[in-house]
Parts: sequence; C-alpha cells; structure tokens
Amino acid sequence: MAIIISPLEACRADLFSSADELCAKYPLPLAERVMRLREMYNYWLANPSMKDRQLRDQIMSRYDVSQSTAYADIAIIHQLVPLLSDNTNREYHRARAIEMALETYAMAKARKDTKTMERVISTYGKITQLDKPDEFSPQYDLIPIQPWCATTDPSVLGIQPIPDYYNYVSRLTKDLLRDHRDIIDVEYEEPDLEESFLFPESTNAPDQPQS
Repeated sequence: MAIIISPLEACRADLFSSADELCAKYPLPLAERVMRLREMYNYWLANPSMKDRQLRDQIMSRYDVSQSTAYADIAIIHQLVPLLSDNTNREYHRARAIEMALETYAMAKARKDTKTMERVISTYGKITQLDKPDEFSPQYDLIPIQPWCATTDPSVLGIQPIPDYYNYVSRLTKDLLRDHRDIIDVEYEEPDLEESFLFPESTNAPDQPQS
C-alpha cells in the first residue's frame, strides 16, 4: 500500500534531486511542485528581504497558480529555512557575515595585506564566537527515544488512503477552479462575534472574587 508523503517531507528529502529522480520517485504533480518549490526557495534565499506578498506575486506569475496555492508554497518555504524569528534571522545574517569575511580574507591574501587578514581573522572569531567557551554541551545520549513513530499513512487509523492521491487532488482542484477560481481566494475579514449581544451576562457582570 502506497504511503502518502507531504510536499514538505518530499522537499526535505529531495529538494535538490534532479528532475528525473523526482519524477521517478514521486507522482508527477508532487514532483512538479517540489521543482517549483526548489526554484522559489533559491529565489527567496537570493532575496531574503522580500515580503510574502512579493513572493506570492512571483509564484503566481511564474507558474499561473492561485493565490491560495502560492501562500501554501510560501508556508513550506518558511519551514525549510525559517527566517521569521529574531533568532533565525541572526543565524541567517551570521552565515552571510561569515561568507563576506571569507571573501574579504581571500582578497587581502591575494594582495598580501597581512594587516587586513589579521583583522578579518579577529572578526571571524567574534562572529563564530570562538573566543568564548561552550556554555552548554547537549547530552543527546540521555534523551529518551519516543515509543511511537510519526506517519502520514491513514491506514493505521483504519482509514483507507485515496488511490493515486496527488493526481486525484490535482484533477479535483482543476475541476473546481475551472468555473469558480475566485472561491478559494477570499479576502480575510475580521469576525464580528457580537459578544455583548451573545453573552450579555458575562460581559456586564462584575469580576467575581476568587476563592
């Protein structure tokens, strides 16, 4: 029985595999998506300051896909190399700084500029924090092994998987979007729950003392 693999799992395993290898290993719709994600992943790395809406427009114009598909691709790209938090941003810029330091060192070495080489070495040590002792060394051998294993196979729940899943989803999506393409791409609206009308007692009641 074939096990359904998600696009994210396929990207993590074979993001840089050749087109022939992807087509041989995965259903054609999934292989094509991995190739699309790979191209946009590299494009995003080359333009790290690009906003999601700009990346969305690039995906939609290049591949003629819907807005929801473009945002789904962006979500996968973010998970491959997240640059959303301050910590991961620091890691990204640290890698860029190391790359620039090495380029500067190579240029200084070619000119036999030993003073610049010395300064670059000092800067490199600070970037990589080689001048500081290791504060914590994780003891991976003490981490207990989980007694379960994650799977995307629904048969473990007694649910039969859809045969040829990715081609089925591709055909169904095309059929649904043929005449109603705008149904999927809807604008976000702030929900109006009318809480004061639905829960008048809870919104008007004074705070109760805690026991």
